[in-house]
Amino acid sequence: MENTLHAAKQTGFLPMPDTARPAPQQCVVPVAPACFLLQASAGASIDALSYSIHQIAKTYHAFGAANITFIISDAKALNVAGFFTPAHQRVLVGELPIELHYMFATEQGVRHSNGSSRTLSYWAEYFSKQGAH
Repeated sequence: MENTLHAAKQTGFLPMPDTARPAPQQCVVPVAPACFLLQASAGASIDALSYSIHQIAKTYHAFGAANITFIISDAKALNVAGFFTPAHQRVLVGELPIELHYMFATEQGVRHSNGSSRTLSYWAEYFSKQGAH
């Protein structure tokens, strides 16, 4: 985590101001180099979360990363907000040549998809329903 914070400071990333909602820093938790746990609850601001992910993508791209992986255990809030739509995924990376990968984790197993995949929104919806049981 220190490396992530150090890299963010090197590129001029400044965290967004705190709000009454869960802070993006609490929603995006580093677990390994270029791998994050994405913990978005119903109260999380998708805009603030998207901003954080975009800043992470810019930072990691600056240090040579070709992709970043996010582990998602509860896709429901993100899916409802349209986070997994192709248009939103393009906004997250902008013009950067970096791929976002997602691992949907439930008790039934894990499914991998990337942000440019046409099946991403399908898997997000599927795992959102799995979590609702």
